[in-house]
Amino acid sequence: MKGLPWDTFTDLVAQFLVRLTGSVERDTNLEEAGLDSLALVELVAEIETRINVDFPVELLNWDTFATAGTLHAATVGLLDGEENSS
Repeated sequence: MKGLPWDTFTDLVAQFLVRLTGSVERDTNLEEAGLDSLALVELVAEIETRINVDFPVELLNWDTFATAGTLHAATVGLLDGEENSS
């Protein structure tokens, strides 16, 4: 699977953003929208399962999960076979 449609991605991510008001935009700050460390672990597991990627430990940091856009870019990079896409 090459690429990752934004709508598919945001539908998945929104489930983990308990303080989200409105829609998920590229500049949505995930931590401010409710992504805490426990939700981050659950989100990673869900992305890995549903999108069939494996997050390397180097990407498991708050820089990757800063915004919906940074996480989308990292995930697309993994789908495209890049190790470090953020």
